[in-house]
Amino acid sequence: MKYYYLIAAICLLLLGCSSISNNETQESNQELTKEYQSNTLHGHVEKLVRQLLSTSQPFDTSGNIAVGTILPTEHNNGQQLPAHASLGLQIQESVMTFITQAGLSVVEYKAMPSIKIKKQADEMLSRDIKDLTESISTDYFLTGTYTLQESSTLVNIRLIKVPENIILAAATDYVPNDAMWSATKVTIKNNQIYRNGY
Repeated sequence: MKYYYLIAAICLLLLGCSSISNNETQESNQELTKEYQSNTLHGHVEKLVRQLLSTSQPFDTSGNIAVGTILPTEHNNGQQLPAHASLGLQIQESVMTFITQAGLSVVEYKAMPSIKIKKQADEMLSRDIKDLTESISTDYFLTGTYTLQESSTLVNIRLIKVPENIILAAATDYVPNDAMWSATKVTIKNNQIYRNGY
């Protein structure tokens, strides 16, 4: 009879250890997921926006903010936008998301006055000036630049009060070049990003 109690006690002990091990594995997986998310482009933009808002001079938080495209500090071959313009556009979209989630009033100046219905899509946004409202009322611009470097991209954003053009806040972060594409698919030559595959 003593042996049955002993075996039962050992089984309970092993079951408890297994449960602790499973909990530790789940916590470890959650930490890895958080780390992965923070290393995405969106995660780095969130850090930028938090830095911007936490160090800002006082401003009217009910005022309208227009978020501009984040542009390169250097243009390539005289072109207005480089081949990797998608980086600046994605940073702009992420900034708009976080600024809106922070409760600020964001002006979507790319919204068309009416919806364009096409065979393959319903278009509500445009970057063509002919499709947009002629005048937009805004109190602040939020814009910035990025500079490609060897293994990271330096991103600067700033909040500007208009019409005075006074910078109320600024933030800088280094975004790893593999935050948008995996390291094996991206190389930098002559200050330009080259994607080797998808």
